[in-house]
Parts: sequence; C-alpha cells; structure tokens
Amino acid sequence: MTAERIQPSVDARPVVSVVIPTYNRAHLVGRAIQSVLRQTYSDFELIVVDDGSTDNTVEVVEAYQDPRIRLIRLARNYGVSRARNEGIQAARGEWVAFLDNDDEWLPRKLELQMARFRETDDPRITVVYGRGYRRYGESAELKLPPPRVFFEGDVFDHLLGSWSPGASGFVVRRSSLLGVGGFDEELAGSEDWDLWLRLAKAGHHFAAVRELVGVKYEHAGQLSTDPVARRRDFAILDRKWGRIMERGLGAAGYQRWRAARYANIQYAQFMRVREAMARGDRIAAWRYCVAMCRFLPWSRKYMIHGLALATLGRGAYGALARARETLLHREEGR
Repeated sequence: MTAERIQPSVDARPVVSVVIPTYNRAHLVGRAIQSVLRQTYSDFELIVVDDGSTDNTVEVVEAYQDPRIRLIRLARNYGVSRARNEGIQAARGEWVAFLDNDDEWLPRKLELQMARFRETDDPRITVVYGRGYRRYGESAELKLPPPRVFFEGDVFDHLLGSWSPGASGFVVRRSSLLGVGGFDEELAGSEDWDLWLRLAKAGHHFAAVRELVGVKYEHAGQLSTDPVARRRDFAILDRKWGRIMERGLGAAGYQRWRAARYANIQYAQFMRVREAMARGDRIAAWRYCVAMCRFLPWSRKYMIHGLALATLGRGAYGALARARETLLHREEGR
C-alpha cells in the first residue's frame, strides 16, 4: 500500500468528501483548507492527499485540529490524477468534491450545490458545477469569469466542443466516479475535461449553480502554465477523443477543437509573458512572444495580447483589459 492514512475521530459517514491533492504547496494549502472549513454546509470530511511533498506540508495539515480532516501521505510524487484517485478510494461520502491546493471556495459553495442536487427532478444528474472568480499572480483584484452559457443535462456534445465546468467547482456522486475509473493518471493536465467526457458519455447528466462559488488562482509553477506538458496532454487527448470528435462534430468541428487546444498551449506561453513582466524582465517577455510564432495562426489571439503587454507594460495593458471586460459584461447583461 502506498498511503499512510490518519483516520478521523468521528464514526458517522459524511455526505460529502472533499479531496485536496497537494505537492510542495505548504505555503498555499492552508488557504484551501480554511476555505473548506468555512463552508456553511458542514456535513463533510476533508481528505488532503499529500503527493510525496518534501516541504512542511504535513506539518501545515496536522496543525488543524478539526476531526473532519483526514491526511493521506503517498510514498512519492505520482501526479495530481493519482492523488485525486487515492482521495476517491478513501472517500466515505456519497458525493465527492475536488479543490486544487492553490484555489479556494466561497463559503456557500457546498450549500448551493447540494441544494441543487436536492431540487432536481432529473435522476441522471450526478454532477453539479459552478464558476468562480479568477485572480492573477499576487494581484488582490478578483476578476469576474467571462460570460458563459450554463449547459445542463446531457452535455457530451458541449464537452466535445472544448467546454469544461472546471476542476475546483464541481460535486459528483462517488459511485459515478468509480464507474468510469476516476481520473486518467497518464494525463498531467486536462484530466478534468477528460473525466467529464467519460462521465457524460456514460450517460451522467450535469447541472449548474449560477452563483460564483470559488476563486481560481493563476500563477507561476502551475501545470496549466507549462507548454511542454500541455503539448503532451494534447497528443494523449487527440488519441483518445479525436475520432469520436470528428464523427460527432464533423471535420470542421474537430479542427476547431485542435485550434482550441493549440490556443491553450499559447495561453500557457502568455502566462509566461505575464510572469516575466511581473518581475520586470521585458526581454524574457519578448522571447516568449516570439516563441508563439511557430504556432500561428492558432496563437494569434494570445500573441497579440503578449505583444501588447510587453510593449505597453502592465499598467496600460491592465487598463485596456479592464475596459474590455466591462464592455463584455455590459453586453452579457443586455
């Protein structure tokens, strides 16, 4: 067995099992834990899966005296999918919710989602998701998510079109997760989207809460900002879903998906531009912009943003971005 388990001091089975996978994030995981402990819905257990950390993650987790917290320690670093799967296996609740170690939930997140489960008359709904704010780097500013249509029921075709409900914003029935085999441990990223596809393909329906339920942090060191990892995951996803996508969406739809995947790779490069500008390294920012050229025309959008940021600087670029967001949300409200 690869895991050492610290059992809770309570015997009653919780309704929800919250799983936080973490690796060398002692400086961040406390924020995630606290956001779970602040939930207005309290019938949960919190399983923190330490994926072979070499920092003081264990000490940070063990400092919390709440009996609902359980700690699983893996012998080495296996990756986020394996860590989540360990959490699923250990979960005692009927429902499982996942929270990334560098994100946080708003206090009513579980309350709103469990209420949505209770009120639905669709017996096939086993996933409830919600969206959240975004926060970039060390900025204190919470950015609203872009306008989004909420898809419910059978969402398989929407998922094929690259839509995703997000990793930290959902609750799902544990039996459904086990039925599709959990997360694909071959994937370093996009493992959540792959899981949603398999759930939807198996006939599970999705529902949404409209309220914002969390905060997604974007910063250096995330797998989502690693272009190499994104290219590798793209190849795996193409192998798994490419033919199904082409049959379901047609050749044009499949090519749109490929373009969206390439755009995701370029988003990772753009995040590197942001990080370089944040530390005042304009030369590195320009270098990352130039690196996007090999992915034209797919990289055009983020290349333009990167060039604007590297040219104008953070202040002027930020003002333009805020003006654009304001216009988008005004259009959404019409």
